[in-house]
Amino acid sequence: MSEINAPVADLQEEAARILAAAEADNFPLRLLGGVAIYFQCPSAQSDARFQRVYKDFDFVTLGKWGGKTKALFTRLGYTANQAFNALHGYQRLLFWDTPHERQVDIFIDRMQMCHTIDFRSRLHLDSRTLPLADLLLTKLQIVEVNEKDLIDTMALFQDHEVLANDAGLNSAYISRLTASDWGLYKTLTTNLQKARTFALERTFPEQIPARISALLEAIEAQPKSLSWKTRAMIGERVRWYELPEEPR
Repeated sequence: MSEINAPVADLQEEAARILAAAEADNFPLRLLGGVAIYFQCPSAQSDARFQRVYKDFDFVTLGKWGGKTKALFTRLGYTANQAFNALHGYQRLLFWDTPHERQVDIFIDRMQMCHTIDFRSRLHLDSRTLPLADLLLTKLQIVEVNEKDLIDTMALFQDHEVLANDAGLNSAYISRLTASDWGLYKTLTTNLQKARTFALERTFPEQIPARISALLEAIEAQPKSLSWKTRAMIGERVRWYELPEEPR
């Protein structure tokens, strides 16, 4: 695959093209964000209540494949943000699709935004995207969650059950993470409550708030670590999240 290609206009088609190229190059590259949720949720494809405009897309890969990732996107017609990649390339890469004015954000090993979520042991669970629970976490780790994030959250709960494994929204995995990190627990439970209210106010199907409640119950039932309890005593007096900068 040595030819130079240009990105195509359709975002879903372009994401599929990139994933196919990475698979052909034999390294793991997985989608996250809204386009990943579109791929995983039939409702986002067919029901106007769960649809929104997608402007950019995001991927994640492993650190040892950083070189292959850079070469792939260059070959597929993307322009690297050289200054950003030189400074932050060990944890995040940025590329630009000039004809369509789209940014591609590539996380390396983990997402370090409002909270840090490590994906290294999770990339093998799906061939196209992060697992469902991780897709949910990437949306609800945002402290200032917005309407598009809530719509994506609605689609995940509409189409996938809350289960104790990765066949659905993995409550066991999410509960373990939040039981050892009070900050993540605080942001996630706050946003799940917002999502439940959003679902009720917008009269989304009843299964959505019911599934949100089931996940909240699982999170609360999980025994918490000593470090969680110690941090909980401090509470909101100290900021429990980071304020990530968004380069453009």
